[in-house]
Amino acid sequence: MTNGESIVINLAARYAAAFGVMAISNKINQAVVTLEDNKYNIEVYEDFDPDFEEIKMTFGDVKNPIKLFFAKMLEGSADGSIYAPPLMINFSREKNLIETQVSGGDMVVIERWGTKPWNIEIRGILIDVDNHNYPSKKVDQLCRLFEHNNTIEVEGIQFIEKNIKNIYLRDVSITPVEGFQDTIQFALNASAINEVNFTLINPE
Repeated sequence: MTNGESIVINLAARYAAAFGVMAISNKINQAVVTLEDNKYNIEVYEDFDPDFEEIKMTFGDVKNPIKLFFAKMLEGSADGSIYAPPLMINFSREKNLIETQVSGGDMVVIERWGTKPWNIEIRGILIDVDNHNYPSKKVDQLCRLFEHNNTIEVEGIQFIEKNIKNIYLRDVSITPVEGFQDTIQFALNASAINEVNFTLINPE
C-alpha cells in the first residue's frame, strides 16, 4: 500500500470461508484500511460490540513482554503485535465430584465438590493487509506464542467475567483459507490456570 491508498477487506467472506455459518453470528461485514503518513487508519463496519470482542494476550520476558492484540485491527507492528479481527471463543467447564452410589437405590451422595478449570477453544484468522500474500510474519508470531512454555496473561471482558487472568495452551492448528491466499485460520485449545504463590517457611 502507498500513502492515501485505501483497500476494503471483506471480513465476512473470510470468516465464512474459514468457519462457515459462525461468521454470520458475529455480524462482521467489512473494514476499510487507509495508509496515510505511514500510519494505518481503520474503519470497521459491523454490528458487534468492540469492547466485548477486544482481547489482549501477554507473554514472554517480564521486562519486555510480547503483546498480541485481537480486534484492534492494526495495533502497530512496531511492538510485534498481531493484526487480527475478533476471535471466536468457546468456554466450557465441568465439576470435579466424588460420587458414591447408595446401596440398594438410585440415590447418589456427593462426598466432595470441586470445579475444574475452564476449557477454552479459540479460533481466529490472520490477514496480510499490506501485500495480500501468505501472512508468514503473523504465523511466525502465532508459533512463538504457542512455543511459550509458561502461562499467558489474558485481558478482555470475556475473560474478566469468568475470573480468568492466565491461560496455558494445549495445542494449535494452522490452516489455509480456500479462496484467500492472504488469510490463514488458526485454532488454539487452552485451559485457565491460576498463578501459584506460596512461601516455604518451614521446609522441614
